Amino acid sequence: GSLSVRGEVLAVGGVSAKVEAAAEAGIKKVIIPKTNMKDVILSEEYKDKIILIPVSTIQEVLEHALDWKGKEDILNKIKRFK
Repeated sequence: GSLSVRGEVLAVGGVSAKVEAAAEAGIKKVIIPKTNMKDVILSEEYKDKIILIPVSTIQEVLEHALDWKGKEDILNKIKRFK
């Protein structure tokens, strides 16, 4: 995906195919742009295999993508930059 200069997560093309490929690869969670949620069309076989995490800012991406255990103070500082 892409980011704006303000840290906004921008929509991506072909999101359904990318999510299905992730599910095929065994990935359980996928972070996608919130603006792409309406575009995701999954066949029944994938709906129970994967969790979609919609995000709209880089702060949300970092929150979900990284392990913050023991480093919650850093996460809270990052969240203040909204």
